[in-house]
Amino acid sequence: MKIFNDFKDFYNNQNSDNWNFAKNYIPEIFESKFIVHWVYGIIEEFPFEKYPLKNETLEEQNKRVRIEQEFNVLLKKEELYEPVSIKYLSEKFNVEYSQKTVELIPENPGIHYLDSLSIRKLKESLKELSQNSKLNLLICENEEYDYYTSDLQKEYTNITLEKYFEIQELYSFQLDTCLFEESLNWCLTTAENAPILLGCKKELESEIEQKMNLELFKVENEQQMY
Repeated sequence: MKIFNDFKDFYNNQNSDNWNFAKNYIPEIFESKFIVHWVYGIIEEFPFEKYPLKNETLEEQNKRVRIEQEFNVLLKKEELYEPVSIKYLSEKFNVEYSQKTVELIPENPGIHYLDSLSIRKLKESLKELSQNSKLNLLICENEEYDYYTSDLQKEYTNITLEKYFEIQELYSFQLDTCLFEESLNWCLTTAENAPILLGCKKELESEIEQKMNLELFKVENEQQMY
């Protein structure tokens, strides 16, 4: 359909050299680009300083197991974790505050992303953003997923948020997609090799940031995401 033509042209001409830049996923009509960060949680009582950073020796392995069993974190159940901001994590672990904060913290089970809470917050945000506007969804070609999605419709006009999340959760948000408002005020993209991204018109930045219930990190066209 005509409404999708510009978007399809953009995605058909993506530059693989730009895979780590938001400009490779968000069409240029959306001047402002943000990483939509998933919610992370923390177990405050977790002994971060005692948890071995390495897992090479038997002693390190046993110590890890004892701590993991004590705090029952093997399954990383969301209810064990207190949701916190990325700013809080950066200050607690004394690392840079940015979209890269979590990557800079030594891996341990005392911190974990909260998938269910994040999806709920994303649903709330998109409901607030969309209001009475119509939404359209484009699902782009992806060699890895084409086999599984051959029967999946690729263009949806006036899609409901319920249908959008039904598709995304079925494929774990790994599909290459662009959800966009009919007035082209904003769009939301997903991709296998990129975080969830939000694009919007520059003059709508403040309004959209206020309506989003997830942390946003603005990224410039020439700024690497990872």
